Amino acid sequence: MFAVGRICFSIIFILAGINKIMHWQETEQSLANAMINLLNYLYGYAWAESIFDLLIPNTSILLIIGTTVEIVGGALILLGTQVRLGAFLLALFLIPTTLFFHHFWFLQGSEKELQQIMFLKNLAIFGGALILMSYKANKRESK
Repeated sequence: MFAVGRICFSIIFILAGINKIMHWQETEQSLANAMINLLNYLYGYAWAESIFDLLIPNTSILLIIGTTVEIVGGALILLGTQVRLGAFLLALFLIPTTLFFHHFWFLQGSEKELQQIMFLKNLAIFGGALILMSYKANKRESK
């Protein structure tokens, strides 16, 4: 049962990572646009402007890190090796991803509803990662 759960949990990250590789330039542009969009909502907050001044020029590096974390974290969980480490990496990945892409509190109408659902989906996946982090492998599962 746990193996099936690991497969279900990990596949979204592995496929998303592969999709990023297959559509690298579009994904990089989407990441830059998401950060610029969020910065527009935070305009006037010096702390936000300082952070995004560092992040936006380094979109390629952020995408490499994010894609690597998705694929490696997903693979560790899928294979049942280092499940806790994989879950920890993916939980860390979900924090900025969720905030950059699903900031529904700034939006209106149907876009707000859609982004709120996506935010809550990521929150549920984050909760699943926390549950996986608490997992202690037994001898049968670790083989």
